[in-house]
Amino acid sequence: MPTVLFEAENRKVEVPAGTTLRKAAKKAGVSVYGGVNKIVNCRGFGLCGTDKVTVAPAECMNGMTFFEKLQLGEKAKERLACQVKIQGDITVNTAPAMEYGQVMTENFKFIGLAAPFAILTLGAVIYMVFEMIGKPLF
Repeated sequence: MPTVLFEAENRKVEVPAGTTLRKAAKKAGVSVYGGVNKIVNCRGFGLCGTDKVTVAPAECMNGMTFFEKLQLGEKAKERLACQVKIQGDITVNTAPAMEYGQVMTENFKFIGLAAPFAILTLGAVIYMVFEMIGKPLF
């Protein structure tokens, strides 16, 4: 059975060949999501790109999937943990996921502050349009 070493967390876990890296991380008690991405993710379908990790060596896992190429590009050094199928002993670094999680947390804070102003602006525009066409809202 292949062994997966999570460098930053200093944890090892043995999993059957063909297991996804996301499931191996869950078995080892390691999160491949940082920040708000622990809550806001696609649950392993490869659609969100929030579980970016670096994995070595490349010959001990499957090639890049369509979803990885779509999210990361053809020549990316990172992989999506939900799309990597383990075929041999690998070493994983979860730092890219943690960094991306911090960026997303900052984005959510900004959205929380900007949303009320956007709603008020939209309301003002709608009010002005109805006033201009001669059918007041109130």
